[in-house]
Amino acid sequence: MERNMMLTPDEYMALRRIISSERESEGAQEQARVSKPRSRRKDPRMKRALLQANNKARKKNGSLRNGWTQSKIMKEAHRIKKKLR
Repeated sequence: MERNMMLTPDEYMALRRIISSERESEGAQEQARVSKPRSRRKDPRMKRALLQANNKARKKNGSLRNGWTQSKIMKEAHRIKKKLR
């Protein structure tokens, strides 16, 4: 391969555009990694309601009682939370 290869001005500018666009995309990726994930505000009433609903739905060994599902537990917790207001 030739070491004294010369680029035309158009080729040179195209090469510069490619390099600068790669740098911009790297910067965007770094910025995305740096930003903190949003955290949700915890609701203490929902926490209490979930504890009560789980106590209702689970046996002493932690398994679900007959007829209870996780969906039913959440529905019950929302009902309890409404009453806690």
